[in-house]
Amino acid sequence: MTARRHHKRVLIYSHDSFGLGHLRRCRAIANSLVDADPAVSILILSGSPIIGSFDFRSRVDFVRVPGVIKLRNGEYVSLNLHINIDETLAMRS
Repeated sequence: MTARRHHKRVLIYSHDSFGLGHLRRCRAIANSLVDADPAVSILILSGSPIIGSFDFRSRVDFVRVPGVIKLRNGEYVSLNLHINIDETLAMRS
């Protein structure tokens, strides 16, 4: 009988409205988790258009979903797609 290795998988969501602080913090958390445990893999989910600009450690990866942005009037709109926010949110869920 072969022994099974136990792999731990973590999903981290980083919202994409404003600033880089949330994304940097998620990346730092992911890097700390993989450094602390060789059995863990991390997937970061974000709509940030710059997530692909970051370097990630081995066992950390990302998926970019359609982005949204908050306008000055408080309304959220699709960042790049020419569809309404409800359609964008449906694609993200």
